Amino acid sequence: HYFLGLQFGPDVTERFLKLNNLEYVVRSHEVKQEGYELAHNGKCITVFSAPNYCDTMGNKGAYITITGDDVRPKFTSYTAVPHPAVRPM
Repeated sequence: HYFLGLQFGPDVTERFLKLNNLEYVVRSHEVKQEGYELAHNGKCITVFSAPNYCDTMGNKGAYITITGDDVRPKFTSYTAVPHPAVRPM
């Protein structure tokens, strides 16, 4: 089953973070042109790792690196590479 998306504002994000003693939320499953996007004052982060999604979107992929006690995310974006020449099965 597929459901309609649910949008929420920065107030909901802030309340969720306070209730759960978190710094930010990382989410996915939404194409972003640079591979990631910061919303809600940087507290709601979307990361999408598939570059050129479905070979049509032209987007970058990205991942987050978080190391040690430093919870500040570091983003790395990358572009798609050509598909290898493979014969159909």
